[in-house]
Amino acid sequence: MKRFIMSFVLLDNLITGSLKRLFPTRFTRTGNCKMCGQCCKEILLKMTPAQTSSALFTSIAVRWISWLFDFILIRIDHENGYLVFTCKHTIPSGKCGNYFWRPSVCRNYPLVDYFEEPKFLPGCGYEAAIK
Repeated sequence: MKRFIMSFVLLDNLITGSLKRLFPTRFTRTGNCKMCGQCCKEILLKMTPAQTSSALFTSIAVRWISWLFDFILIRIDHENGYLVFTCKHTIPSGKCGNYFWRPSVCRNYPLVDYFEEPKFLPGCGYEAAIK
């Protein structure tokens, strides 16, 4: 069942990724992946203040994301509006043990957004530059 749903998630990622290329962003991603696995140990998923203040919404979101992506909740960062997860599929070398079926949040890391400056984990090989 998960793989069936993930197929739609991956298809959605392909379509939205193609559409996003039509609209310029303020930032561009530079650098390269160091393949250290840091991004798998601390996955930041942005939520609005209204979402993080709702215990019911947060609980449903955490259960859905945990089930579908095999992520484990580390903490909720209410101050910055993030759910912080880690991934069950990280192998000791730091690489992904479920690479083909990885979710779009992993495929698109680090996300260069339209609205805010990208955030990178310490030691990440990527950086953001203003266009």
